[in-house]
This record gives sequence, C-alpha cells and structure tokens, in this order.
Amino acid sequence: MARFNWRNNSLMLLSLLLAFVLWLYVSNEQNPLRERVLTIELEQTGLEQGYIILGGMPESVTVKVQGNRSQLSNLVPADFKAVLNIPAGKAGDLTLPVQVSTPTGLRINQVTPDTVSLTIDSITEKEVAVAVSLRGAPGQGFTALAPFYQPNTVVASGPSTVIDGIKQATALIDIQGAVADVEQDLQVGVGDSQVSLNPDTVKVIVPIVEMVPVKTVPVIIQVTGNPAAGHKVKSSVADPVSVQLSGQPEALNTISSIQTELVDITGADQNLTREVALAVPQGLGVQPERVQVQVEVVKEEEPPATPPDDSEDTEPEN
Repeated sequence: MARFNWRNNSLMLLSLLLAFVLWLYVSNEQNPLRERVLTIELEQTGLEQGYIILGGMPESVTVKVQGNRSQLSNLVPADFKAVLNIPAGKAGDLTLPVQVSTPTGLRINQVTPDTVSLTIDSITEKEVAVAVSLRGAPGQGFTALAPFYQPNTVVASGPSTVIDGIKQATALIDIQGAVADVEQDLQVGVGDSQVSLNPDTVKVIVPIVEMVPVKTVPVIIQVTGNPAAGHKVKSSVADPVSVQLSGQPEALNTISSIQTELVDITGADQNLTREVALAVPQGLGVQPERVQVQVEVVKEEEPPATPPDDSEDTEPEN
C-alpha cells in the first residue's frame, strides 16, 4: 500500500498557493479594481392600460459600478438595465425601488436615485362645452355678432384628478380689421397637455355686420275715445318706457320721441292693458317693435252738494 508523502504534497500545495497569490498581486498591479459612473435610461414596467404617471418619473439614473480596468473599459450604458416595476392596478402616491441589472463580474456600488416617488392616476373622460373668444376689433363702421361654432361640445380625456376640474374647452379667433364674416377651423384646448380632446378642432363663424347708428327715445302713448260716463283717465304708462331707433344719422337727428298707435278707451270703466305697435317713421328701425300700454281709468268724483242760501227765505226787517 502506497504511503501518502505529506512532505512532498505540502510543498506542492504551498507552491500552488504562492502562485495564486502572485497571480493576484500581478493582476491587481496590472489590472487593478476601479469605479465608473454611467447614466442609464430608466424604464417602467407593469403600468396597466387606463392608468397614467402624472409626475415623479425621472428619465435616467446614475450607476456607480466597480470592476477591473479591462472590464470597465468597454462598458456602455446599453450593457445595463434600470427598471421601475409598477404594481398593477395601483393609483395614488407610490415610492418604488430602482432595480438595476449589470454584466457578470461587475459590482454595483451605488444607484442614484435608488428609489422613485410617483403619482399614478386612472384615465377618465367627460363631455365639456366649447367657448369661443374674440380677439381684436372689426374694421371701422362694423361690429361683430356672437360667434356660431360646431360642434359646441367635445370629449375631454385624461387623468381623473385633472378631468374633474375642467369646465370647458376654449378657442380664440382673430377678427382684427374684419369687414366681412370670419370663418375658421380652430384648435380647442383646456390648458393642460395631459388632456386630449375629441374632436380637437371646431368650425367657427363670426358674423361681421355694418354698424348702424342708434338712438334711445321715450315712448309717447296716444289715446283715442272717451271712457264711460262718470269715468276719466288718471294715468297711462308704457313698458318699456323707451325704445331704440336705428337708421341714418340725418333721420335720427330729427326724432326726439316715438308715439304708439292709437289706444281706444271708448266706454272703458276700468283699467286697460293693451299691446300696441309703434308708429315708426319711414327709413328707421325700432327695437322692440311693440310695447305694452297700461291705462288707469277711475270714477270721477261727484261735486259736493251746494248748501241752501238762507238769505233768500229771510224777510227783511222793518
């Protein structure tokens, strides 16, 4: 039976150990451990359809990695993967760890940031009204009427916390110097890039009309006939008490009031209410075209009885 030669084998093991230590020394001297910092694009996984990240998601993280010179010399950011795993169906404020994978043989010493705080919200939608505003003024002698637009509602889609606060979608149309109708297809918005609109444009028409001079004058009530015997007209009033005339300045300058058509009170023994037209001079327009007239009819007071004259029955004294 062969005997184990401890002396020879011990020397051999010692030689191997010394060779390994020498190799480590030479390796560290020739190829020492070093650090390198890389910027890695941060990805997210797990975000379900119907949810959105409102804020807090950085585009990248910095990674400090350790290895020897030969390992680090050819490293590129694409060799790493930085991931934020979002739990399914979660909404609100979340703080999640950044997970970084690295090539074999390298050590990650630091990730900045190593956690990320996110705000996640669900996507919702609702119908909102469209409002169109005018910018500028028409040409001299012209005025703009209220705009017409289609559609007058749109569907807003976005984070529920944002959608809840949206009341309308707006558009702006420029009518500066216009002397004819302005017609445009306009982009509508709500002032928040997180919200999308469907449709996102509306067709707008702003009527531009020539401005006609106007003048406000009082209404004069014209009454014909007589009330019933023993009655009289106490007062009369028109509603409205004044109207607006429109037309050429030469014609308006000659008008200081406008009369109603005749209100017949023949035989009236109580108050009358009539809607009557106005006697509009030729070449002029009036708004409104008719007024309501109220005529107050009251009984006449009977004259007081005359007391008898006692002097006629008294005989003269002798």
